[in-house]
Parts: sequence; structure tokens; C-alpha cells
Amino acid sequence: METLRKRTFRSGRLSGQVVSELERMIAEQYPLPGQRLPKEADLAERFQVSRIVIREAMKVLEDRGVVEVSAGRGTFTLTPSPGKVKEVLMRLFNDQPIPSLMEMERMLELRQILEETAAGLAAVRANQEDLDAMASALEAMRRGGSETEVIDADLRFHCAIAKATCNHYFEIVIEPLTHTFIQQMKLTNVSNVGLELHHHIFQAIRARNPVAARQAVRRLLKSTLDDIRGVLKVIESKDNS
Repeated sequence: METLRKRTFRSGRLSGQVVSELERMIAEQYPLPGQRLPKEADLAERFQVSRIVIREAMKVLEDRGVVEVSAGRGTFTLTPSPGKVKEVLMRLFNDQPIPSLMEMERMLELRQILEETAAGLAAVRANQEDLDAMASALEAMRRGGSETEVIDADLRFHCAIAKATCNHYFEIVIEPLTHTFIQQMKLTNVSNVGLELHHHIFQAIRARNPVAARQAVRRLLKSTLDDIRGVLKVIESKDNS
């Protein structure tokens, strides 16, 4: 195993800094769920901090769903859940009353990569239950109703596509990412969900056309980005005036 170089933390809360180092170590050296991490004493020596600091950091990682601390057995890595991923994403925006255009563009960039691939896979792998779930979400979006109902239907549509990939890692990432993005969109007062563009995605998946499905996702997200840019540029110009 590659030895992580020792560090001495001189500023800030030690456990917080150790959390970042542990997360990096886990991602690089223990990427699979169920892997046992080094003992508390070994980690304390590696990072040149006390065992109490390591214990505090592990408690944070346990709360985030990254590890499981089992008395008498040790500490093990966990498979991330959508809920925990959502918590991490939302923490990034806690101090922002209005999301920045740069952050929204970055999130859309990630969504485009993931959702284009997911739609392409769904066009090949979706079963009738998956198609029914997408159609139900579209119908709920078409009916309208309260803002909360429309947003929930929008999220259900994207989650149904992720499920149709038959790859649960898409579900783990796409659900919290889309949820967080939609919550940030609400702050910008962008209300157009692009019903017709969503329908084009569904039609391509139902037609078993992965190329058209990917293209339809690209058009939807480009339209979303255009709407957000228009609103945020107005807000930013008012703030600067």
C-alpha cells in the first residue's frame, strides 16, 4: 500500500482537515465498499494527530455514510446512497442565497455527461415498467398543479431514466444531483420545466433510439442553461449596479 505522506495541521479544526485527508485516502486507496480501513492508532500516526482527532473525523464520515464503524471489528467503507450524496451537494450551497452562474454551469456540465449516457442506455435497456414510470411523470408535469408537484414530477422523470439503465450507480448519482440542481433553480425563479423537450427524450427512449435520446437530453439541458443564464445575468447586473 502506498504510504500517505504525513502532514502537520497547524490551522483550523484538526478533525475537519483530517476528514478531507481521509476522504481523499478512501477514494484513492479504498474505492470499493466493504474494505477495512487502517486502525485508529495507525491513522493517528500517519497524520500526526491524536487518536481523538481521528475518532472525531471518523464520526463525521460515518454521519455522511462514507464509512461504518463497527465495535470490535474495525471501520469499513460503504456504498454511497442518494441521500448522503444529496447532503454533500446541498452543503456546498448552504451559504449561497442565489447560486452563481459558474456553479450552475458546472452542475449542468456534469448532468449532461451523466444524463446523456443514462438516456442512451435506457433506450436499450428500459422495460415496460420503466417506460410507464416515465410516462406517468410526464403526465404529472403536463397537468401542472403546484410548483412542488411539477418539480417532483420532473425529478421522477429523470430518476425513472436512471433506473432504466439497470445500473444502480446512475441512480445513486443522478437523483441527488438533479434534486440539488432543481432546488438551486427554484432560487433563480426559472419556472419553465421544458415539457416538450422532456417528451422528446421519452419518445426517443421508447423508440429504442439511443442516439436520439442523447441528443434530446442535450437539447433539454442547453435550453435549461440558456434560461438560467438569462435570469442570473439580470440578477448579477442588478447586484453590481
